[in-house]
Amino acid sequence: MKTISVVAPMYNEESLVHAYCEQMLMIADSLKDKYEFEIILVNDGSRDSTYTKMLEEHEAHPDNIAIVCLTRNFGLEGAVSAGLRSATGDAVIVMDADLQDPPSLLPEMIQKWEAGADVVTGSRIRRSNDGFFKKAGAGFYYKVLGSLSGKVKLEKSAANFRLLSRKACDMILALPEVNSVFRVEVPFIGMKTDVVEYDRDKRYAGKTKYNLKSMIPYALDSITGISVEPLRRIWLLQIIPLLLFIGSVAGLIISDELRSAWLVLLFASILTGVLLIAVCVVAEYIGQIMIEVKGRPTSLIYEYKPCKNTKTGSKGN
Repeated sequence: MKTISVVAPMYNEESLVHAYCEQMLMIADSLKDKYEFEIILVNDGSRDSTYTKMLEEHEAHPDNIAIVCLTRNFGLEGAVSAGLRSATGDAVIVMDADLQDPPSLLPEMIQKWEAGADVVTGSRIRRSNDGFFKKAGAGFYYKVLGSLSGKVKLEKSAANFRLLSRKACDMILALPEVNSVFRVEVPFIGMKTDVVEYDRDKRYAGKTKYNLKSMIPYALDSITGISVEPLRRIWLLQIIPLLLFIGSVAGLIISDELRSAWLVLLFASILTGVLLIAVCVVAEYIGQIMIEVKGRPTSLIYEYKPCKNTKTGSKGN
């Protein structure tokens, strides 16, 4: 019988643990004649009672629920990486635990995997429960990322809700980069992909951990991690000061001295801004190089409680 591993990162989600496990166990029970389920709850350094509630679920359902506890909060990517390293299944599904990624889609994703897809991606066709700022920011993010992706084909409006075959999972784990971004790594490996579309539901409980402070670094990691196109396109910024220079020269010829002085000042200010943008882009890539050179692990596992009689996972750091 094939095993399906489901990886669910959690950070301060005490109000969600029971509800998430309840729904996932219902899906596991409906498919028990064909598949065994390994539901891996990843505690990403939670400071509330999330881990305690995870232990309760593990003790109540030892055949299906496993726990990976990290030494501290490493962020979403570190938690996903730890879950993938611990997963033993023939297929591995990564999903958020807030139930905005509907567990009811898992049978369809598994069906597409059985039909030959190595990757099955959940694509959000509507985000009616997200605010204007979040939807606008997400749209801009995907548009920019898509324009810089080069030969890597990105699925529109796809986040971390994906199924990976064992071969696809092993390929991702074999990638050498340290500062990894899961939603960039999956399309990078370029394996046969199918898509499941769904309407993004509202959060079941608690508050989202994705605020502007966390979204900006994540977007920068994604952009710098997918290609070097931003470095190659810096020269396009020079068009702006060139046009302003032409305007300033024209102003010096046809305008009085005061107006010309303002034009020169405007040109100097915008040129400085363009140069600072270019320096920031280069600095971001230098920062990424520093992270990669250090070679520190994406996360450290403090404790691993597998499902009863589970196969041995690759629980490295």
